[in-house]
Amino acid sequence: MRTERVVTNLTCNQNCTWCTQRSARDVPAFVAGAAVGARIDEALAKGAEEIVLTGGEPSLRRDLAALITRAARGGASVALETNATLLDDARALALREAGLSLARVNLAGVDARLDACTRDEGGFARTLRGVEALLRAGVKTELAVTLLRSTLELVPELPRVLVQRLEPIGRLEALVLLVPTSAPEPADLLRYEDAVGPILALDACAREVGLTVRLSSDVRPPPCVFAPRSRAAHLFALTRGGARRPGHRHVPACEACNLVDRCAGFDEAYLARGDPREVHPIVDDRTRRRLSIVDSVAEQIRREFLTFGRSEKTAGEPVEEAIVRVQFHCNQACRFCFVSTHLPAPDDAAIRAAIVAAAGRGARVVLSGGEPTLSPRLLDYVRLARAHGPHPVTLETNAVRLGEPSLAQALVDAGVGVTFVSLHGCRAEISDAITEAPGTFDKTLAGIDRLAALGVTLVLNFVICERNYRELEAQVAFVHARWPGALLNISFVAPSADVVPQERSLVPRYSDVRPYLARALERAAELGLAVGGFENMSGLPLCLVPTSTAPDATNATNSTIARAFELGDLPEGLDRGEFVRADACRACALGAKCYGLRRGYAEIWGTSELRAVEAKT
Repeated sequence: MRTERVVTNLTCNQNCTWCTQRSARDVPAFVAGAAVGARIDEALAKGAEEIVLTGGEPSLRRDLAALITRAARGGASVALETNATLLDDARALALREAGLSLARVNLAGVDARLDACTRDEGGFARTLRGVEALLRAGVKTELAVTLLRSTLELVPELPRVLVQRLEPIGRLEALVLLVPTSAPEPADLLRYEDAVGPILALDACAREVGLTVRLSSDVRPPPCVFAPRSRAAHLFALTRGGARRPGHRHVPACEACNLVDRCAGFDEAYLARGDPREVHPIVDDRTRRRLSIVDSVAEQIRREFLTFGRSEKTAGEPVEEAIVRVQFHCNQACRFCFVSTHLPAPDDAAIRAAIVAAAGRGARVVLSGGEPTLSPRLLDYVRLARAHGPHPVTLETNAVRLGEPSLAQALVDAGVGVTFVSLHGCRAEISDAITEAPGTFDKTLAGIDRLAALGVTLVLNFVICERNYRELEAQVAFVHARWPGALLNISFVAPSADVVPQERSLVPRYSDVRPYLARALERAAELGLAVGGFENMSGLPLCLVPTSTAPDATNATNSTIARAFELGDLPEGLDRGEFVRADACRACALGAKCYGLRRGYAEIWGTSELRAVEAKT
């Protein structure tokens, strides 16, 4: 989410010992309503999806509701940073009705001792009343908790006290922890090593009472100051490109870290006070994946648990596919997996609502994960989708658990008619190396055998990556010999999500793959094995799919380009901004039907391989 901060004024009714933004007076030209409105308009013009109104203390302004409305009408969500001391029920409700999406309230203590830090007698009590007013008004509210030497003894029990006080009214969204690197009194600042213990203790208390804790994206220590087994990954939200942040730099230890493309390193102001004493570079891929979240765990779940795509034509019309991720964990660990497999399962009610809505409008429901067979509610979800939709349910799985006769039979009885099974090699040494799950290749084969015996439509998905593309022809022969009625779906490793490494050691060049793919398609045509998947989001740019020269043009391998002309145009936005177009795409007759080139692929290999397809004659 692109966020822009708009300062509304610099004065504040508190005078926190750590604040570097407060001013004793405002500049009239800066705080004039027209000037603030112009800054809001400028933020919207830059493409802001979220506008944060901040100060000073914005609630000192009488026109705050009007400023919120201006930002909200421009299409952005609006957040307010405030101490909430000036908010009562009437004003909180007015701000919500104006369009306020989120309030971030500064509260760094558990009782009135905080007043000595804010230099506002009675401020702690007024802030709590303001938080209560926001919750009663239905405004999503989180607390900003600043950790300094002067506040450390005030925060350990903060989550427990807040829940006891606020539970009858509403639930806080999160506690956001800040560890400043500058303050009017530098002696009050914490070294990161000294902040780690209090952060983890506060987080442990929050988990006990069901509150979410995360570290501020702007004022925080980097992940490497936490010990490897401290279980702090959920406190961070790192995205590729985050390494570019003014006022930050990497230290020598960063050279060995897997997060160097998404972590800015250390604040220059922090380093000016001395080198970090304890640094633990992140070297394992599992931790890198756990740290890669766009915004928050809740937002990442919202982004991933329901997606839409284009399926093959039925009766001359394209079919919409709704992919519902019923949980995220997996019993394999493919490095090219674009799913955040470290996330907790989505809310059960949200899953059911998504299934009913998608099935009810005629979409083909695809239940996926992670590995969906790990969900204890999977059978219920299958029955729900089948009861509300016209299509048999599709299950995306690695089939490791489907060799168990009772589970496979129960899924078919519940309504699974199609299985989309991951099979990335025809030999255990290739497959198990890719999935990083030794022994699961044989279990997957047993699962596929069981599904074939039950008469389920089999689609076997082979994701082309650097390790396996030379095995394509062997994969065709293996699939045909063991499951001749299956469809072999060929996908290409997609460096799309932040969790997928953008590495040439993982993502091969299309030009290197095409000769092997062409021979595989020729072999499939000779054997009569159906091959497809190229027109999907995880396929190849249509112009790069080899065209078979075999005389028998009866299946997908021989007529991919010809079939592409029959596809419907892609709805605007279906690519979710993950694809780019090259110059060749502008002249391509398939431009409206092809996704184009993955943005991540283009960053690795460029766009020179694309070529325009001439109009069908």
